[in-house]
Amino acid sequence: MDIKSTNSASVNTQNSTQNTANQQATTSDTEPKLTSNQLSRQMMNNSILAAQEEVSIAAGDKSMALLYRAAIEAINEELAPTMGENAVQKNAEEGIDYSPEATADRIVSFATNFFSVHQQQNQSMGFDEQVSSFMVKIGEAIDQGFKEASDILSGLKVLEGDIAEGVDQTYELIQQKLAQFAQDRLDANTANTETKEA
Repeated sequence: MDIKSTNSASVNTQNSTQNTANQQATTSDTEPKLTSNQLSRQMMNNSILAAQEEVSIAAGDKSMALLYRAAIEAINEELAPTMGENAVQKNAEEGIDYSPEATADRIVSFATNFFSVHQQQNQSMGFDEQVSSFMVKIGEAIDQGFKEASDILSGLKVLEGDIAEGVDQTYELIQQKLAQFAQDRLDANTANTETKEA
């Protein structure tokens, strides 16, 4: 995503971020305190709003970078209670292929890397239940990431044409790849069980 801002937008962003931090610091004891993730997200949202007038999103695959980052952030939040902060590294650097296929591959690869950890933390479950519960958890996180990215792109009035088509295609590919991952795990477990019984 290309973000171009003037010095005044940078100052607005810094002021907005500082105001958010000041508001958090002056919160009374009776009001709920924001977690570091919530405060970070609020600061990020304020920065986006402050710079929105200066933002320009290139057509085509640049919007996939935002989509990818939002999905990874949502997966991080979902995994944080059991696997710690930033379990999945956000790795959206220049030069990375953000085509729908490549974006879907990266999201699914990052998300499914944590299946073995999920298994270890849920040893009382049967294998099928481990697979099912993991897929629900990851699926909800990915849905949340897509919703947030789509809301941002809609707010910037760029979620149309090729960009909207790319978002939809990426989501469909992710669903297919997640279903294949689950089926492969279940098939492998069935094969192992049959081999042990033979």
